[in-house]
Amino acid sequence: MFARRGIRIIVMSGVLVLSVGLVGCGSLMHPRAGEFLEQAKGASGVETQINLTNMIETSIKAVRGQTDYEAGLDVLHNQVYALKKSASQVTDEQAKTLAYAKAVTLRREVGIIFHRLWKTREDQAERDMHLDLLAHRMGELREALQAIRG
Repeated sequence: MFARRGIRIIVMSGVLVLSVGLVGCGSLMHPRAGEFLEQAKGASGVETQINLTNMIETSIKAVRGQTDYEAGLDVLHNQVYALKKSASQVTDEQAKTLAYAKAVTLRREVGIIFHRLWKTREDQAERDMHLDLLAHRMGELREALQAIRG
C-alpha cells in the first residue's frame, strides 16, 4: 500500500515538473503577457517593443498615486514580461547595432526596477518613486528602439 502511494507521488511530481517545463513558468506567473504581446504586435520585433513601451507608460500613469494599486501592478507585471519576451523577435541585423545593445541594457534595468517596485509596492512613496524611475527608463528604451528603426 505504501509502495503504491510512493509511486503515485513520484508520478504526480514528474507530471507537474514536466508540465511546468513544457508550458513554462511564464504562463503561470504572467498569464496575460501573451495577450499584451499580441496587442502590441507591430510590423517588426522593434515595432512591437515600441508599442509595449507605450502600453507600459500608460499603465504607469494609471497606477501612480493610486491607493488601489494591485490590479494595475498586475497589468504592469504582465506587460513588463511581454517586453522581455518580445526581445526574441528582433532580427540578427538589428541585434548587432549599438542602439540595440543600449536597448538590451535598458530592458534589463526595467526588470530590476520593476522587481524593486514589486518588493516595495505597499509603501506609496517608494512605489511612486519606482514608477517614476520606471517611466524614465521606458522613455529611454523607446528612444533607443526608435534609433534602431531609423
